[in-house]
Parts: sequence; C-alpha cells; structure tokens
Amino acid sequence: MRSLMRLLKIGTLVIGLTAGSYGAYCGVIIYEGNFHPVEKGVLYRSAQLTEPEFERVGREYGIKSVLNLRGAHPGDLWYEGELVAVRRLGIEHFDYPMSASRFVPQPQMDQILDIVRRAPKPLLIHCQAGADRSGLVAAAYEYAIAGTSAATAHDQLSLYFGHFPFLTSRSGAMDDSFWAFVRGSAQAAGRKY
Repeated sequence: MRSLMRLLKIGTLVIGLTAGSYGAYCGVIIYEGNFHPVEKGVLYRSAQLTEPEFERVGREYGIKSVLNLRGAHPGDLWYEGELVAVRRLGIEHFDYPMSASRFVPQPQMDQILDIVRRAPKPLLIHCQAGADRSGLVAAAYEYAIAGTSAATAHDQLSLYFGHFPFLTSRSGAMDDSFWAFVRGSAQAAGRKY
C-alpha cells in the first residue's frame, strides 16, 4: 500500500510539473504576443496586441491588413486601441467573430478564407491568445491556399503556439473544424487528403 501511495504521489508531482511548465510556457508566449509568421511577407498570426504593439508590428513587417477573429467589440479598450493603431498606419481592418470552443462549418471557413485571399498582404490574423482561432485560420491557409499537406498545415494547431485541446479544454473544436474542412475540400476537389 505504501508503494502505491508513493507511486501516486510521484505521478501527481510529474503531472503537476508538466502542466505547470506548459502553463508557464503558454503564459510567456501569450504575454510576448504569440507573434509568428505563417508565410513570411504574406501572412502572420498573433495574440491580441496592444495599440503600441500593433503599431510596432505594422511598421516592422509592413502589415497591410488585419483580420480580427474576435469580432467587432465597439467600446472595448482593446478593440478601440486596435482601430486607432490600424487607422494611424493606413491598415485595412476586417472583423470575423469566431469561438475557439465551437465547430466552424465549411461555409464559414470559406468566408474566412475569402477574406484572407482578398485582404492586402501582408495580413495579420489574430484572436485573443493567438493559439486556437488563429491556429485554425493559419492551418486552413496553409492547406487551401499555400498548398501544404494537411498534416503539415495542422502543425499550426500545436502546443508550440499554445493550442491545448486536452483535458477540459473545448478548443479541440478547432482541430475538428480543420479536419472537417480538409475532408470537405478534398471531396470537392476529388482528391485524397
């Protein structure tokens, strides 16, 4: 019985340290803006940036348009700051509301990718943390527009970017949405995925 209790304590400690380390990692990348190129000079992804961060990124990367996946939030400080920054820099702005915990059907994916296709480049896509919704759109872009394999495109929805669809997280809806999009796109094009 003692050895079982000791084993449980060690297991709990290992799980706790692993979860704590991952939590700290996610905290750091989100605090730092979770900014990453999807395709340099064409598409970038990030968490919600502050007004000064939008201005710095906009200038440094020559951003021509922003796709906000949180939807319009008039009156909210983060949203108003974003609008001030993009207007100051002459950046085109798009809003598309999505939830990281709800399945995104094919027609919505098509609407989002239509915005991505027609938006002036380089385009910055963002959500709150830059992990789930941004990951889904980046993965869809990689697969449908850049022509990478579905498996490679799905890497945009990974722990590296803070995407954690495990335990009680409902963000697995983004993975489900991506794979349904891949199946639907492949069937429409008559190809394997």
